[in-house]
Amino acid sequence: MITLKKRYKATNLKDDEIILDIETTGLDSSIDSLVLLGIIEKNNNEAYIYQYFAIDDSEEQRLLEIYKRKISEKKIITYNGDTFDIPFLNNRLIKHRDFPLLPQSLDLLKLIRPYNKFFGFESLKLNDIEKLAGFYRNDPSRYKTFSKLTNDLKRRTNPYPIMKHNENDLIATEKIVYIEKYFEDKLSINSTLSPITLLNCDINNDVARISLRSQNLLKESYFNGENYELIIKDNLIIINLQVLYGILAENIRGYVSINNFKLDNKSTVNIDNHFLIIRENFKYNYENILALAKKIIENQF
Repeated sequence: MITLKKRYKATNLKDDEIILDIETTGLDSSIDSLVLLGIIEKNNNEAYIYQYFAIDDSEEQRLLEIYKRKISEKKIITYNGDTFDIPFLNNRLIKHRDFPLLPQSLDLLKLIRPYNKFFGFESLKLNDIEKLAGFYRNDPSRYKTFSKLTNDLKRRTNPYPIMKHNENDLIATEKIVYIEKYFEDKLSINSTLSPITLLNCDINNDVARISLRSQNLLKESYFNGENYELIIKDNLIIINLQVLYGILAENIRGYVSINNFKLDNKSTVNIDNHFLIIRENFKYNYENILALAKKIIENQF
């Protein structure tokens, strides 16, 4: 077994948490094997990257024993771990006649995915999301790295590229642990009553349901405007907004509302000033939605 321990300055990791990422010979845990177990662990304000590379399948059980020991009483933080890493490890434990584990886990991909409707990420792959936290990896060619999963890694003759890729996955995951704060800041706006944060927006036929959270408790209220209704209870704000569907530009269809407040469209799409863009294809225009919500709320108080 190849073992690597490297000091790492973890800024987003607590002592009762570990970052976990694995590399395997393939995606089918019934026939594929665990090759590399990667972990970032922090104790007494000192963090280390640990990597354990099995030189052949006979060492897989040792990797699983290390996994069991490392996650004891720890919360596991992964990127897509609830779907892949943890089920794969459990199936390999069962394969070796051991019990599967149900650790406390935080899958950052699950946390990030709902924000895609507002930000339209280039992709939900870790190497695209990590850039939001200012991390730009220096992997060996990703194509070469992944080709070795089905070639060199099955022979275990060239561990460096996949170990470097795994290290970068671990670092990137640690960097984005608090990425939700980044999104919440983007989806927030100040109003005269309270800062408000956009939680969700969905369109059903000709009505957009906009959900927001107020930082301050507000008086329970109901207002009916020309093309909207506003419902406030505690710190939850619901706006039901009438919208129209149409062609906004070449290859762009979407929804607009009547621009009663004469707001500037925050969009690269040029449309008539009488309309405000709410959604472009599948991406909700959060800047327009926030500006409109602010005006609707302030207009009633």
